[in-house]
Amino acid sequence: MREEEREFGPDRFVGILKLEVASILMAKKKKKQHRRAGTNHQSQQSIDITNQIEVVGQVRAEENNENSGTRIDGEINLCVKESEHDNHLHRMNFYPFAYALHDDQLSSRCWYCLAKTDKLKRCRACYKGLFCNENCQTLGWKDHRSECKALKIVKIVPNIEVRLLGRIVARYKAIKLGKDKNSDFYTDRVSKRSILDIWSHIDRVSQDPASMKKFNEIYGNLLAFYGSKAMVSRNEVFELHCRNYINRHAISDSEYTEEIGKGLYLDLCAYDHSCRPNAIYTCNGFVATLRSLTDGVNLQDLSTTHYSYIDLVNTTQERRIMLRDTWYFECHCERCDSPNESLLSSILCPNCPEERERLCLHGNMPCKDKISQIITCPKCHMKVPPEYVLEAIAAMRSISRVTECCNEMSKEKAIQFLTNFKNRISTILPRINVFFCKIIQLLIPLIDASESQKLLDLHLESEECVRFCFPYNHPAVGIHYRSIGSFYLRCNQPHQALNYCKMAYEILKFTFGVDHSMTMEVDALLENALNMIKQSNKSVGDEKEVSATSGAPSSSSVHATKESEVIAIAEEEESTSSCNMNIIIDA
Repeated sequence: MREEEREFGPDRFVGILKLEVASILMAKKKKKQHRRAGTNHQSQQSIDITNQIEVVGQVRAEENNENSGTRIDGEINLCVKESEHDNHLHRMNFYPFAYALHDDQLSSRCWYCLAKTDKLKRCRACYKGLFCNENCQTLGWKDHRSECKALKIVKIVPNIEVRLLGRIVARYKAIKLGKDKNSDFYTDRVSKRSILDIWSHIDRVSQDPASMKKFNEIYGNLLAFYGSKAMVSRNEVFELHCRNYINRHAISDSEYTEEIGKGLYLDLCAYDHSCRPNAIYTCNGFVATLRSLTDGVNLQDLSTTHYSYIDLVNTTQERRIMLRDTWYFECHCERCDSPNESLLSSILCPNCPEERERLCLHGNMPCKDKISQIITCPKCHMKVPPEYVLEAIAAMRSISRVTECCNEMSKEKAIQFLTNFKNRISTILPRINVFFCKIIQLLIPLIDASESQKLLDLHLESEECVRFCFPYNHPAVGIHYRSIGSFYLRCNQPHQALNYCKMAYEILKFTFGVDHSMTMEVDALLENALNMIKQSNKSVGDEKEVSATSGAPSSSSVHATKESEVIAIAEEEESTSSCNMNIIIDA
């Protein structure tokens, strides 16, 4: 398994949500520099770099005398495209010190710009490296040079750990030798911090037997591939490894659906973590873009801007363990310190005759006897049997074993097993419970795409937990809404689809922009829902005019017309249960 990476994302992402069919959200978990998380816990090493991070459109480093725009196929500038709906204050670009593709992406993507294409050309020297064309090979030569020399001898491409650390070492050594004065050295690599400015946690890593075992293995492979002459001292390599391991990020594809590599972004890793982030980062090639989730976020203020390093669909205890084990800090962000977080591990009252109360097991709950720990339901005022509580706890603790069991089963048996397990725990765990959501997370990828009703039901069952775990404008929420809207359309329920597609569109438009493929996809779903409603109204003799334009227009004027149509129809559908769902979210 890949170790934790800073969520892509985010957010990530990103890590970073696996509730999508065909892995709509990338596992996006990123490796970020340690640090105290949350407001007023900014690391000392990030002080004084506010206003130093590059803003979209800012002139690159003075050392670079050439046009430094990142080019795909040697032609397209990779900067984020701004439109009338986008505000440059809501996004910032960052460039890597070094980056590398995952092993399974090496044969399908350019080793320089990371574009996926069927027409890759091999390096004429090593016959292993793949590039869009000669221009990409030229631009990528500063990274591929050392690899190319080694591949002529070894003939086998090493794994990403060796390749990424090798590129970091090669670049660090070039800086030591003064080769960074070359005009193209900082082309698409500009950053305000040096690699020695970021956290390393050498003492902690060196005291961790598992981490040292991992480094020794990587270092042995590094020497075997590159040779000792290409290396710096072992101590320097270890320090670079620590800085890379703590601070690197996952790189996603431009669609925000798949993790394709890892990169060390010296300025992006200056931002602290929060389990309730107000920003995410996305990738376009090797360029990472930090994006705000609300209008009030100042991305240049490191003390108030935070994104998530981990998967947010976890309890506070689980999240703190992940952060402590990888980044060596205990999170005390707003979400982690919220008493409402205990809802993620709550249980259902076994005695309530209807609308069963959700009972929290952790924290100072008034319904729990401080001495006996017996829980009394505040709704039906009956005591909860201890054996019932133990059964619920056992079910939550068994999730990891359930995952292992499913990995050893056939697809059909895994579906049956997970379905039966979900049905059983649904009688004791509420839908907001994160462990209930994780069972659905395991089940969704196994369901055939043609079973729209079943997939719709699963997404609806997990919606409450998703909405609780992520900020409103997070793309994970928007993508989840999009899936529900899509399945509603397939089930011929356009009115319900319209509501979810509208919410998804607003989130993705703000976060990604109107030109992103995912936003345009939701726009098309929204158009389909409007057309289906229009046809339905005509078929029953309804003379109400639904002004839906053909196609999937993206201009502001057409969207304004579409919005009025959506509002008019939504007013008729005010009773839609999903939109009126009351969810407790600690503001």
